[in-house]
Amino acid sequence: MQLEDARLARALVEVLSPEEVTEREAKAWLDVVEMAFADAAPGPIPVWAFNTFATLQSLHLHLTRGLVQPITVRPPHAEAVTDRVVAILRGPYPWLA
Repeated sequence: MQLEDARLARALVEVLSPEEVTEREAKAWLDVVEMAFADAAPGPIPVWAFNTFATLQSLHLHLTRGLVQPITVRPPHAEAVTDRVVAILRGPYPWLA
């Protein structure tokens, strides 16, 4: 297990953490992810899509739990980004609350 999804999620949390990052900026990059899945159809999942879903799941965990460095750090817009991530993850996982 290489944990690439976790390393990417950690990097994303660090990028989203500065106070200067607005909520709009914190969520805007997810537009590209949503566009990539806009025409998704049932069937085999391409590797890039699987990796994206794994990274989004890991990002959700990292945003909700925060990073320990030496104190717990959570981006100021963690909840808004998490909500957007969950909305995207409902595509392949429609049972998510």
